[in-house]
Amino acid sequence: MFIKIWERYIFREFLKVFALFLLGFYLLYVVIDYSTHMQDFVQGNQLPFWKILQYYVLQFIKRADILLPLATLIASIKVLCQLNTHKELVAFQSAGIKQKKLLRPLLYMALLCSFATLAVNEFAVPYSLNFIDKFHDAHLRHSFRGKRSDPLSVIHLDDHSKLIYQSYDTAKESFFDVIWIRNANDIWRMKYLKADPDHPQGQWADHITRNEAGVLEKSESFSTHVFKDLSWRRDLPRKGLIPFENRSIRELTRQAKEDLHLSKYEKQELLTQLLFKWTMPFLSILVLIAIAPSCIRYKRHLPQFFIYTFAVFAFVAFVAFMDAAVILGENEIVSPHLAILAPFAILFTFFGWRFARAR
Repeated sequence: MFIKIWERYIFREFLKVFALFLLGFYLLYVVIDYSTHMQDFVQGNQLPFWKILQYYVLQFIKRADILLPLATLIASIKVLCQLNTHKELVAFQSAGIKQKKLLRPLLYMALLCSFATLAVNEFAVPYSLNFIDKFHDAHLRHSFRGKRSDPLSVIHLDDHSKLIYQSYDTAKESFFDVIWIRNANDIWRMKYLKADPDHPQGQWADHITRNEAGVLEKSESFSTHVFKDLSWRRDLPRKGLIPFENRSIRELTRQAKEDLHLSKYEKQELLTQLLFKWTMPFLSILVLIAIAPSCIRYKRHLPQFFIYTFAVFAFVAFVAFMDAAVILGENEIVSPHLAILAPFAILFTFFGWRFARAR
């Protein structure tokens, strides 16, 4: 089926505003972010241009779930208000094109943005988030991330021993300040432990054992030591290595189905992130059906400034609300289904009903 002239016109006008806003807004972000981290980028001339470019491309991928719906919102308002103020809506309806049919090209673009965001969440976001975390720790020493202190984290191993560490150094791909408690009489303390379950090598390791008098004492020390009897599963979630938010939808779905001996808190966190990654891509559709009826309403003076202001404010408020909902779901304050799915269900029902009433 061929695309009609009026559909090509709406597609063209939408894509012009969509691309202009998306590129312009993100370039402004890049300039501000680069000026903030310029000291780290230029110090010692250690970072090549392609590495910085890769960092900002992956930053765009990381924020695609927000940037694409926001660009869809701005472009939809611009196109619909322009059609309204130029009396083109009247001309289209005089030609027998109903409002819902007129909105079809924009709905197609919103669907395309939603599917693109889903694909990005599945295939690109896990790599980009892990790369950005490593980049921050390795190169952005003056950023807030480098000054953040994390609480102690514990890995429960299959042999009932425990691995306790202070933090994870993404640049060295190693755990820092590690204690491996094999049992009450056998403890290892090391400065770094390579985060490789197949070849866990420790640096500056001390072996602490209980002597005949029942006192724990250091029995031997190594500058480097390979722990052949220390192993863990690669898919075992643990803070600092591969957070749930850095995992793909398919991987989270698989972990939710399988029994990985997760704690109750970890199950809540996993389910919350899974639902969040499934629902947020459809924000592009939600913003379109929410704003369209206000933009195609016939008025002598269409309040475009208030439409833009209210729409952007509502968008930012909803994104902030969803971030808060993730926190509530992860900490078991509210059920993840209620925290993540309920806001989308309520808004889609209300605005979908308004959108369906369009003639």
